[in-house]
Amino acid sequence: MAETLLENILSFIYTIGHWIGAKIVELIQYISGILIPPSVVDAIGMLVILTIFLAIAEVAKKAIWVVVVIGWVFIIIRILMLMIG
Repeated sequence: MAETLLENILSFIYTIGHWIGAKIVELIQYISGILIPPSVVDAIGMLVILTIFLAIAEVAKKAIWVVVVIGWVFIIIRILMLMIG
């Protein structure tokens, strides 16, 4: 079951990557008039997906740092309140 789930997820990611790559290649061909080989479609699509994942990871990383900083501020405030009485 785990192998089937992993296979389905990877197939889904590949399908989306291929579709995105095809659309980008179509756009480039429309704008520039250059004929791009079909072998580049999958590479472009996978690079777009990796770029999206990296962007999401960066946003999540910044959000996590905000949460950690807020947590430390609350802990320090709590300690100061206990010290003051």
